Amino acid sequence: MEEIKKLLDYQPSGLSDGEVGNADAELEQFFVNFPLHEARANMKELYEGWVHFEAESPEGEQIMDMLFFFNQMISFLNFSYIVIRQKQKS
Repeated sequence: MEEIKKLLDYQPSGLSDGEVGNADAELEQFFVNFPLHEARANMKELYEGWVHFEAESPEGEQIMDMLFFFNQMISFLNFSYIVIRQKQKS
């Protein structure tokens, strides 16, 4: 647990000890507040907003990096949801 806390503390996480120790419950709570389809739609909206409101026209590499991040976040949401659903069925 201390190793995890050190990694989290490298960038301020704002997580309490209880939240760190009970990460599964926090993931469950995320999907209670943001159902999977809504979470994906929110990510898409954030991506589109970034592209639209970028001060200068983003360059190809910058767009590719953000698109890769967007796709990875969607995968993270999907796999997190799968883990939570599997744990709920157990």
